[in-house]
Amino acid sequence: MKTTSYWWEAAPRSQNNNIELPPSVDVAVIGGGFTGLCTALTLAKAGVSVIVLEAGVLGAGASTLNGGMLGPSFHKLGLSGLKAKYGEQLANNILRESLGFVDYLEDFLLSENIDADFSRNGRFRGALKPSHYELMATELDNLVKATGVEAEMIPKTQQHLETGSQLFHGGIVYHGDAGLHPAKYHDGLVKNVKQAGALIAPNTRVDHLKKNTSGFEVQTSRGNILAAKVAICTNGYTEKVTQDLRRRILPMRSAMIATNPLSPQLIKALMPKNRVYSDSRRIVAYYRTSSDGSRILFGSRATGLKDNPHANAQLLKGFMTRIFPQLSSESISHVWSGLVAYTFDHAPHIGQFGGGKEDGVYYAMGYCGSGVARSSYFGSKLGLKILGKQKSETAFDELIFETKPFYTGTPWFMPSILSWHRLLDRFGF
Repeated sequence: MKTTSYWWEAAPRSQNNNIELPPSVDVAVIGGGFTGLCTALTLAKAGVSVIVLEAGVLGAGASTLNGGMLGPSFHKLGLSGLKAKYGEQLANNILRESLGFVDYLEDFLLSENIDADFSRNGRFRGALKPSHYELMATELDNLVKATGVEAEMIPKTQQHLETGSQLFHGGIVYHGDAGLHPAKYHDGLVKNVKQAGALIAPNTRVDHLKKNTSGFEVQTSRGNILAAKVAICTNGYTEKVTQDLRRRILPMRSAMIATNPLSPQLIKALMPKNRVYSDSRRIVAYYRTSSDGSRILFGSRATGLKDNPHANAQLLKGFMTRIFPQLSSESISHVWSGLVAYTFDHAPHIGQFGGGKEDGVYYAMGYCGSGVARSSYFGSKLGLKILGKQKSETAFDELIFETKPFYTGTPWFMPSILSWHRLLDRFGF
């Protein structure tokens, strides 16, 4: 069993050669994932000098460790919760903008000529209890009125057309959801960012940001760079160098497993329409076939904050075989994990650090476990904000980036909460 991402088989990570750091740039982008690369691409195409600073191996973070599943990522609070918190107009704007995330990424892949095995087959979300099905139906009615989302309820009598699992009490199909190969997507972004004229510096950790009269002195593990502006695109890997952002982020470890190749007949029986899949449990589970359709990839929250491959494999296979008992005798070929970033209001955030126009530090992060489409969209928007373009506005600009008293950025309390939620899921509460 390999402890590296299955996606790296077709798009391996390389120990990238270090480039010579320039003495100065217009913008330093910290973080070489989807957000940072999309930010850099937007800036470089506008003629801005930009460098992407990545602490480790390029593309070895969450951007190539995720499930490659794309959806609107509607807010966890639902329409009623959003309205109660933000008012009807802003709630509707957030949901409508979210509905366009997958369309945006599909168009982006075409315009950038990136082959990432994009496939738009929809998502089936199973209801673990009859009451969950009823709640899904109510939420769908509200979402259709607010956004016009294309989705339909699937009763239990028809769910065999969607899934080979007998665990559910029906579910919902979101027709606009999609999947891609995240590592191929990342490689395509890297290529295009370089072709646009941006520099990318892997293995270059940022240790300190020092404000000066002309911008910032970016102190890195390989030397210092002067930058007029800085973009923080670190999401679940946000460190103390930007402590005020770190204390607004809840880094959580998500893990995945891949089965060994399965027979086409078994794949067809379990996932008849080759959709991406999730369900209504408290601890999110997400699953799909590999891009070539030969394996099943299954993900959920990891056993703890640190990587523990064998414990994660055991936990996830238990989850997977509860949904698909047919996979009990199948072996696991890969297990891996990475950090995602949640926020206290369950929403992504984008803006300028400190709120002051003179600050020159921008950020986009907090995708709450649904980052492939969101980070691409937000990264491009962040580039436009740095350029001062009018099309940079988003409905999310109005959200306050919350934190909690005494929270410093290490969610020590989350393993206990996740264990409790797993117990509730197991016993059907």
